[in-house]
Amino acid sequence: MEKMKLFRLSGSLLLIFLIINLLIGGLATEYVVEFWGSVIKGAPMDVPFFPCAIAGLFLGEFTIPAAAVTWIISFAI
Repeated sequence: MEKMKLFRLSGSLLLIFLIINLLIGGLATEYVVEFWGSVIKGAPMDVPFFPCAIAGLFLGEFTIPAAAVTWIISFAI
């Protein structure tokens, strides 16, 4: 019975981690792509959230710090 409780807990933690990674990674990916795309293109860009959320699952480890750096750089541009 203890194994089942541990499995439920670890499964719940994994689900929570994936949801957080989808939301935060997706928002960070969207922010970075929209900001730098607008800077390079010279016109405002709008990127849908859902593809960014899927990409954020895999690229979130890079885009979350990149979003923080982009936010800091945005004050200088």
